[in-house]
Amino acid sequence: MESTSRLASSRVRSGFTLIELLVVIAIIAILASILFPVFAQAREKARQTTCLNNIKQVTLGMIQYQQDYDETVPYNTECNNRDLHDNPVPPACIAGRAVLGWVDLVDPYVRNRAVFKCPSDIASPEPLQGELNMQGTVATRGHVFAGTKHADGYYGGQFQSSYGRNDNLANNGSLGTAYLAQIQYPSTTILIMEYAPNSGGGNSPNEHGGSAAYTIVRDPTITGAGCVAYDRQMTNHNLANAFAGLRPEVQAFERKKLSSARHNGGANYGFMDGHAKWIRPERIYGQCVIGFAPNPEGTSGIEFGNNGNDPDFRL
Repeated sequence: MESTSRLASSRVRSGFTLIELLVVIAIIAILASILFPVFAQAREKARQTTCLNNIKQVTLGMIQYQQDYDETVPYNTECNNRDLHDNPVPPACIAGRAVLGWVDLVDPYVRNRAVFKCPSDIASPEPLQGELNMQGTVATRGHVFAGTKHADGYYGGQFQSSYGRNDNLANNGSLGTAYLAQIQYPSTTILIMEYAPNSGGGNSPNEHGGSAAYTIVRDPTITGAGCVAYDRQMTNHNLANAFAGLRPEVQAFERKKLSSARHNGGANYGFMDGHAKWIRPERIYGQCVIGFAPNPEGTSGIEFGNNGNDPDFRL
């Protein structure tokens, strides 16, 4: 009888009281609230590293392209302006045909289309759907030029790249090409940057995206260093912020996560000298002046930001 009583008493003492259980749960909740953000930050850091490697590969691919094409970066599209060899008569884009954008032109030097997508970019690419290319054969890359509209009334493929390139360097304009020798500060001149999900080519108002820009997309409270204040109403080449020029569906992605703050408050950039690194948007100069300065030959021109004196769109 006495042993049975002791056993029952022992069983009572081995259990948890409700207060003890609540304390344990509270401790677990506190630890989870501390550790989960740390885990999330670690995952984002891993994505940042992968994205930085992507930017590095795209940057080196762009530099290889420059060596093959008179030390110039590719145009936004392969047609509707001077051709890739700077001839005065441009090839015309053909409505309904797939046109190569700068991403497509650099792609052969990278040979892995996956590197054009950042792992933190939540937009899914829209595949090309069997249209003919400019040469009349079945297209395997590019975006559709004016002629075939999507349901939203615009032309072109969508979300093919997470990255954009510095449009100050070459923007399909007759006076818009900067040669490598004209870049006086290659280590601080941006070549490739993280950008809103876009088409990978094209800069026409009728095309999706436009993955070449004069500046980055940043929070409206941040003014590009040395530049005018952000103007939400300016829809054509916003001097301080590229957000206003984006398509509505692309703006929606940017509202969820600004591309210039995609990785822990910053983004990755590739530079003219080939290096790449993570930088906060506050450090990037925005577009301060829109205009061209003639090059020594007098046959082309460069944006003021590339002449080494004005700080447009670089560190």
